[in-house]
Amino acid sequence: MSLAERRWLRLFTLCTLYVAQGIPWGFMAITLPAYLASRGLDATATGAALAMTTLPYSFKWVWGPVIDAVTIPSLGRRRPWIVLAQGMMALTVGAMLLIPDLTANLDLLVWMIFLHTVFNSLQDVAVDALAVDLLDDNERGRANGLMYASKYGGGIVGAYGMGHVIEWFNLETALIVQAAILLAIMMVPLLVRERSGPPEPRAPSGLLRSLGTAFTLRSTVLGGFLMLSYQIASGMLTAIAPVLFVQKLDWELEEYTSMTGGPGLLAGLLGAVAGGFLADLVGSRRLAALGCLALATLWCVFGLYESAWTDRAFVWALALSVPFCQAMVTVSLFALCMAISWPQIAGMQFTAYMALANFSTTLGFKLAGPAEETFEYWGIYLVAAAIQLAVIAWLPFIDPKQTRRTLPFPPGTPLSRSGIAGGVTLLVIFVTFLVVFVFVPMFT
Repeated sequence: MSLAERRWLRLFTLCTLYVAQGIPWGFMAITLPAYLASRGLDATATGAALAMTTLPYSFKWVWGPVIDAVTIPSLGRRRPWIVLAQGMMALTVGAMLLIPDLTANLDLLVWMIFLHTVFNSLQDVAVDALAVDLLDDNERGRANGLMYASKYGGGIVGAYGMGHVIEWFNLETALIVQAAILLAIMMVPLLVRERSGPPEPRAPSGLLRSLGTAFTLRSTVLGGFLMLSYQIASGMLTAIAPVLFVQKLDWELEEYTSMTGGPGLLAGLLGAVAGGFLADLVGSRRLAALGCLALATLWCVFGLYESAWTDRAFVWALALSVPFCQAMVTVSLFALCMAISWPQIAGMQFTAYMALANFSTTLGFKLAGPAEETFEYWGIYLVAAAIQLAVIAWLPFIDPKQTRRTLPFPPGTPLSRSGIAGGVTLLVIFVTFLVVFVFVPMFT
């Protein structure tokens, strides 16, 4: 069966592979931090674990040229990488069973999460590359909405489902179930073909030079800073929330994961679908601004009404509203990044933006510990609201049409001085953030 010849088969395959990304993401981003918090670990510990769920995604742009350059013709251009990554995802989840006590071996757990996420990021890039290769112009919007919603669906399984498995059985059973599901999903790319016949050869030469040329424009450079900042507040609160609810507010682990990993992720799924349609209606920049404003308002209200934190209805309203708005912001910014990406190298440039977005989340995770030491919990929510409001400042200066209006020439054009300056500036900022907020705290 060929994915190129059957529309619904390729949509099913792409969505199933996104489910596979979502299951360990939901488990490691929601259930595992809550599990650690229930064992008495603080926000610094949960933030360290969470940081490794996104840090490898910050470097996933490295996979693009590798995947383009290395193929196995008899298996297709993307399938070998997808199968390899999927199998290693299952193996690394299963390997966590070898850690006797997660709370006593936190450093080992953190690096196991890191290793898993390396292969999760490889699978993500390979699946996105498969989508770029196979999707028609008239189905890309719908497919992206369904794929992103499928990741939320997988997240529900990994968070809500695995949270209940831990409650009913134990953590080891949850790890075994996840590994089995990931191996089962690996059968999907094994049983289908990308296209009839061998893949067309592609030369990777000039791709990096073209990527630098794409960053000669104000909109493309500011888009990088936008993606580097928009998830900081969300990442910080994601690490803070399990400690706040499980330790300070005395929620049970199962109650917290049921809220955030079940209805919470379902709200995100609905927000992703709604965001896809609304971005076309009101514009991606406007929807992103409205979503950021809504998030800031929600966090501000929660921070100012500390007395209502024991009111389950109040907390549930926030738990459903925030992921809905977050998903809308994410989908709108994805659309904006696609618009400012140079079509000739859109895969590499878009992956670069997604890497910056994931690194933004990592920064938020790493800031959770210092924030907990500096502010009261209500103050952290107010700080997050201020950070999210500041993100809006980038949007008016980004022109979604500038790239296609200014860069009609083919890839491989020699870099101008402004292109070199733009690319180097973005790289210096990225490396500086990486050293200051990730590697220095990690080894001190």
